[in-house]
Amino acid sequence: MDTSLTDIFWVLICASLVFLMQAGFTCLESGLTRSKNSINVAIKNITDFGITTILFWSFGFALMFGTTSSGLVGSTDFILSLDKGSEINSFFLFEIMFCATSVTIVSGATAERLRFSSYIIISIILAGLIYPVFGHWVWGGIQSGTLYGWLGKAGFVDFAGATVVHSVGGWVSLAALLVIGPRTGRFLPDGVHMKIHGSNLPLSVLGVLLLWIGWFGFNGGSTFAMNDQVAAIITNTFLAGASGTMVTLTIGWIIRKRADAELVIFGSLAGLVAITASAHAVNTVSALVIGGIGGAVMLGVEYLLDYLHIDDAVGAVPVHLGAGVWGTLAVAIFGKEEILHTGLNRGEQLLVQASGIGVCFLWAFGTSYGLFLLINRFFPLRVSLDDEYIGLNVSEHGATTELHDMFSTMNNQARTGDMSLRVPVEPFTEVGQIAERYNWVMDALQKEAAKTESSLREKELLLREIHHRVKNNLQVISSLLSLQSRSSKDKHAIEMAQESQNRIKVMALIHEKLYRSKDFANVDFNDYIKNLVNDLFVSYKVSTSRISLKMDIENISLGIDTAIPTGLIINELVTNCLKYAFRPDKDGEIRISLRLLDNGKKELIVSDNGVGLPDSLDIKKAESLGLRMITNLTERSLHGTVTINRKNGTEFQIIFKEKEYKDRVNARNI
Repeated sequence: MDTSLTDIFWVLICASLVFLMQAGFTCLESGLTRSKNSINVAIKNITDFGITTILFWSFGFALMFGTTSSGLVGSTDFILSLDKGSEINSFFLFEIMFCATSVTIVSGATAERLRFSSYIIISIILAGLIYPVFGHWVWGGIQSGTLYGWLGKAGFVDFAGATVVHSVGGWVSLAALLVIGPRTGRFLPDGVHMKIHGSNLPLSVLGVLLLWIGWFGFNGGSTFAMNDQVAAIITNTFLAGASGTMVTLTIGWIIRKRADAELVIFGSLAGLVAITASAHAVNTVSALVIGGIGGAVMLGVEYLLDYLHIDDAVGAVPVHLGAGVWGTLAVAIFGKEEILHTGLNRGEQLLVQASGIGVCFLWAFGTSYGLFLLINRFFPLRVSLDDEYIGLNVSEHGATTELHDMFSTMNNQARTGDMSLRVPVEPFTEVGQIAERYNWVMDALQKEAAKTESSLREKELLLREIHHRVKNNLQVISSLLSLQSRSSKDKHAIEMAQESQNRIKVMALIHEKLYRSKDFANVDFNDYIKNLVNDLFVSYKVSTSRISLKMDIENISLGIDTAIPTGLIINELVTNCLKYAFRPDKDGEIRISLRLLDNGKKELIVSDNGVGLPDSLDIKKAESLGLRMITNLTERSLHGTVTINRKNGTEFQIIFKEKEYKDRVNARNI
């Protein structure tokens, strides 16, 4: 390759412009992804360039541009010596940029779910194997002016890499996407497609503008000389980019009824990719057509991916693969035969171009898809759901953002209930201003919560004192009844006084349970029933060795408005069992159960195996105060039902439902 210093300088300038595309891709991808993954995206764009440089210098350049072996792969210039002059140095630098561009396409497509280590593996496979081998087939020998790669010799034309760079990156991206799957929440089980919006579209637009500048060198430098073609090539490039922008904007506006910012971004890039294969061999009108159709093709591929549930985070496959395929075919349709110099007519050229696209698919997609499936089987390429949820900035790199710090503090506060936690404030940022105002709200809430807590403590003390005093007063009444019964000689009056004492104890015991517990509204009925029944056995001097007691009480708590009538009912039923159910000369058994039914109601059963009730007895018309109390308390206070089973003794089944707070308040207001 005999070049002047001017040509070398031009190639170096263009290499620098193409390197600027790395910055463009970084801005583009960071802006189109969520902020929790932006650092990961940025780090990948730097890392893949480092990987590409080392691999391309070590053996990639040799495989691509070394002396050919049967037109399939290069076999010389491994561990490239760069002391052979400025020509090889400038050419090497320029080609590194192309390889890095192809690799970084995968970064955006697979964003927000691919492990960083997986991306390094993919970059090595693409930069070290797939790209240089296919590049040799098309561009092998280009530095000497004589192509010796088998596709290049067959007449396949790809001026600056619509297929070699962009389609190769697109095919590998598609393979990776099929293996790792869509982002969580992108495609819902009910068929809804959820758009995941980027964090900073203005940054993405900046990235596109940097890419336009980079294409200045991408296509303009592919002449490898500062000649009279350069101006026309750059002009065609920018016309195609502008055409892609306007066509995509127009079609998108018609379909979506709005000017979609992302379509402007993708359309411009699609136009630039499409012209890359033929920028040197078409006129300006053809460049406009190629770019415009490239934008339309991109839009069609985007809809196809969405239909197939393939989640490309930044539209890399529609832009680089879709428009790249079209641009490669456009060489045969619009290219000037006198510039192409392939000796083929348009039909033959179209066949060769299509064959090259097919070969690229088989090599780039087939190789990468097979390798990715194999690797994924032993080393999952995708991050876990938890890592994806918190974002790859944190899970992959331990790097936090102020937004993440704010959410972490808020989540911790929601989980622990600690109102003293405050969100870190970063001054002079929007997130910092939100954090500052959130802290103001929490300060106010904490003050009000402190007042409320103080008020609640006072009310708790008051309630505890009320329950204690009610219990004491009930005990005083019970003691008065006991004293009065001792002075009476009427057996019936003494018995009535004792029963009244027991009923008072039922209520007193509930208030005692309440003021001794932390919950002043509900009574633990398991413990309460045991204490109540044991007191009745003692009161009537019944030995548990003669009348056994079996209880099956679930852990149920009842509010005071339900607990008191329920306790009185149990008192009456157990009292009747102890007094009337058993003959003095026979043993017996009392069974008590309380359980929660599936419909939310409670079932209370008190039964005995004693003499039983007369069949003719109607408890609703009974003269006994205890039986009338059971009926009235069940129906009026508990709004329940009483069922009596007279087989093998007597069984009372009471089904009731505890009143909700609103029902209790309304009942008191009636």
